[in-house]
Order: sequence, then structure tokens, then C-alpha cells
Amino acid sequence: MIKKTNYEIQAEKAILEFPKWDHEKIAKKFNLKCDESYLYINFLSKEYRLNRHTGSIEKPDEYNNYINANYNEVMSILDLFDYSKDNLKLSGNWSTPNSLKGTVNGGHVDSNSTMFLKYENFFSGNIELLKKACEKLNGREIPEGDVGYIIDVFDCLPVKFIFYDEDCDFPPEIKILWDENVLDYMHFETTFFVISHLLERLKEIITEGN
Repeated sequence: MIKKTNYEIQAEKAILEFPKWDHEKIAKKFNLKCDESYLYINFLSKEYRLNRHTGSIEKPDEYNNYINANYNEVMSILDLFDYSKDNLKLSGNWSTPNSLKGTVNGGHVDSNSTMFLKYENFFSGNIELLKKACEKLNGREIPEGDVGYIIDVFDCLPVKFIFYDEDCDFPPEIKILWDENVLDYMHFETTFFVISHLLERLKEIITEGN
């Protein structure tokens, strides 16, 4: 018998709680579609559906068959629904993860993070493909870095993604900025799940295109 990881156990516990929540209230708060069986939400340009009776969270694959969402996806969506404050509003001001309001020395999600290293190496030399991947996620190009886009992770919440390619003096570097009010939407830890999923989605899109 294969032993479940702590991540899988956490995700399963969160899923079991979802059927108990007020789905109509959630749908109204985030302007989401909701029917007898499912609540729907866009996450990085894919429409996910949450089963109102079992709590399972699914997404369409490349053939439009529904498959189970992974840990990062589950925890990101459910934290948005469960934790976010009422009367959410973006500030319009951008902040690095380590300087967000309400954090103490924030957690080092920056160019020195090993979390970014494999993606920085993968994106290096693939500028045009990375731009196309950002655009596939409906990103809005900005004049920052070698690749710069504002991408809506959820319809209500953008992130700024900036990539500097390797040159003779510096290694490749990813920079992520959030609206400074992001912690009204989710826990600080959850921003890591969302960023991980964003980077993986960009990598997948580039890989599938080759």
C-alpha cells in the first residue's frame, strides 16, 4: 500500500470541509458560476470545478477531460474561499513577497530562492517561448525585464511576473510582485503555492509547445 504524503492528507482534509461551506455566498463574493452540482472558478486561465457534495476539485486536461487538481491548486483555491476578507480591494501598489504588509522579513521568495532556480534555468534562452506562455495565460505585457507580464492568477487577483535572462555578468532571475493587499485574499504561505503553480504552468506550456 502506498503511503500518502502529508500534502495529500492536508488536501483531503480541506476538500472534506468544502461541502459544509456557503457556496452561494462564495459565488456572490467572487462573481462565480454555481449550479446544483458545482462551483466554478478560473485559476490561471483554466476553469476549475468544485463538487458541492464531495468537495473534489477538478480541472480540464489537454483533451478537455476532467482530472483531479493537485495540492497547490487545491490549497490555493480553498484558502481564497475560506480565508479572504470581506470587501476585498486591490491597492494598485506592487510589493515583493518579503516586504508585504503584515509579514516580518516575509519569507525570501526572491532570486536567491531555490524554489525559482530550476525555472530560471529552464526559461533562460527561451525568451520568445516564455512570452508566448505568458500570453497564453492572458498576461498583459509590461516594459520590465526581458519578459514582463501582469497575470491574473484568479480573476480578482493579479501577480507581476518579471524575468531577466542570463548575460555575461548575471545569472537568470525571476522576480514576483504581488499587490500589497494580497494577504487580505490568502495566507502568506498560500502565495508560495500559487507562485509554484504559476511557474509550473509556464513550464508546461513551453514544453507542450515544443
